Amino acid sequence: MSSETKHKLVIRNLREADLPALEWDGEYRHFKRLYRQMYEQMRRGRRLMLIAEFDDDIIGQAFIQFFIHRDELEKPIIPGYLHAVRVKPPFRNRGIGTQMIRIAEQVMAHKGMNCSVIAVEIDNLAALRLYERLGYERFAEDDGAWSYVDHRGERRFVSQPAHLLKKHL
Repeated sequence: MSSETKHKLVIRNLREADLPALEWDGEYRHFKRLYRQMYEQMRRGRRLMLIAEFDDDIIGQAFIQFFIHRDELEKPIIPGYLHAVRVKPPFRNRGIGTQMIRIAEQVMAHKGMNCSVIAVEIDNLAALRLYERLGYERFAEDDGAWSYVDHRGERRFVSQPAHLLKKHL
């Protein structure tokens, strides 16, 4: 019998106990309240938060907001919005992001959406290449202006200019 441990990747729905792990050892602590709000929306069926877990450590995430509205999309498109797709650096380029995106697309299609929309920051060329390789096409630009309340209760304003991409499901 070998004492070698088998490593296992699991992609699953986020559980409430997983919320602190989304802070990624403090790097995303400022999103603590936002993660809690998204979790509550998930409980009400308005979104889904997927995580990638490797040997009991959360190493990736992909969130889906169901049924968004974008004026740039022609009818009869029913889009879902895929966002916050992240994989921790030591685990990148192993297909984990691709697996999470494919599962997210299956979930959206099952829920009746016929299009997946994703935003990618203008300078994030690696993510842009991944999304385009998976069949996403650019359809608009977005100023990426949004705000949230951080873990200290302070309103933060963000500007992340982005390409908007879509994929028919």
